[in-house]
Amino acid sequence: MDKKIPDTELFTKLIRKYGTPLQIYDGTAMIDNYTNFIYTFKKYFPTFEHHFAVKALPNPHILQILVDQGCGLDCSSMSELLLADMMQNLQPNKVIFTSNFTATNELKYAFDKGYTINLDCDSLLDVLIGNNILPKKLYLRFNPSIGKTDSGTDSNILGGEHSKFGISNDKIIDCYVKAKKHGVETFGLHIMTGSCVLDEDYWSCLCDVVFHLIAELLKHEINISEINLGGGIGIPYKPHQERINIRKIAFNIHKEFEKNCKLLGIDKPKLSMENGRYITGPYGYLCSKINVIKKQNGKIFYGMDSCMSNLMRPGMYKSYHYISKLHHEDDEHEIVNIVGTLCENNDWFAKDRLIQKCSVGDYLVIHDTGAHAHSMGFQYNGKLRAPEVLLTPAGYLLIRRRETFKDYIATII
Repeated sequence: MDKKIPDTELFTKLIRKYGTPLQIYDGTAMIDNYTNFIYTFKKYFPTFEHHFAVKALPNPHILQILVDQGCGLDCSSMSELLLADMMQNLQPNKVIFTSNFTATNELKYAFDKGYTINLDCDSLLDVLIGNNILPKKLYLRFNPSIGKTDSGTDSNILGGEHSKFGISNDKIIDCYVKAKKHGVETFGLHIMTGSCVLDEDYWSCLCDVVFHLIAELLKHEINISEINLGGGIGIPYKPHQERINIRKIAFNIHKEFEKNCKLLGIDKPKLSMENGRYITGPYGYLCSKINVIKKQNGKIFYGMDSCMSNLMRPGMYKSYHYISKLHHEDDEHEIVNIVGTLCENNDWFAKDRLIQKCSVGDYLVIHDTGAHAHSMGFQYNGKLRAPEVLLTPAGYLLIRRRETFKDYIATII
């Protein structure tokens, strides 16, 4: 897949105006991608709903343009619930709250708002019952002791016996039985065992696991009316990778639903998902300036003015992000290491990467930073958050200003 900058001239203008590091998002491309995604799934699942994973890109401007297209939100913390509250024309039933090791006050807040609660822990069911906040509709997050690693990364596994997420095989049925006994009327089943999955057959295997549990629940007269297959659809970070075939995924899930529902003699449950990376990931660009070029021990280092606090994935997961020179003056290339300003030796964007030869003051663009980039930032070494700019059909909009030292110390008493 070819990696291109949407508009080099516009990027240059924005860099001159707002400086670097700078996050730029292509809002039009995000909407087009989301629209195509929904259209594809609704061909097979007319009632299909999508809840954008707020954790991927929690800027209210981004969230609102997705909500305006009919998208729901998947929240995992109180702050993300409060972001959902900020949205215009977002119905409560379009928000799902999936957190882990959750405080009672956050569960009560979600209950009072009418948001869908997705329990990640069996003991929290007793918390809901004991505090009289057990909703009539409840999701349970299932961990079937299988897991799928991020494609091409050194990431954590979301499912599996050693994962902190979800309710295990030996407890999940008892949780549903107890919930029904205490008044839950509508049951949902949530499962997410992998992240950045590029294997299109993975989803068929996941459906097999889901319907095996549904078959067991039917023995206890518990009907699952809604299934949430989580997020996890991957994107092609590397130039040679092809985009995943969404139509094939939707069709494969549809085929598994049809086959299993017929076998079990049940109506087809409603399907929902909560992708973040797939929706916005390819449409973010981290622009950075080369501060220093260091040559030592036979290596060349491009020292950027950005660092892990702007994009943690390469240092944390050893994951790949394509990097290109903003202006292509010539075709000379060299093998370099692209690093940041943080006082940590895992503050790398690329190791031994062949890239167009650069000079101090040149700009590089790190691609696919529209998810899990700005949102994973931190402030070690006193690093300040970069501004975010949203490209729209009308032009561009600054949706987050650059953080200042005054912001950094604002909460100190």
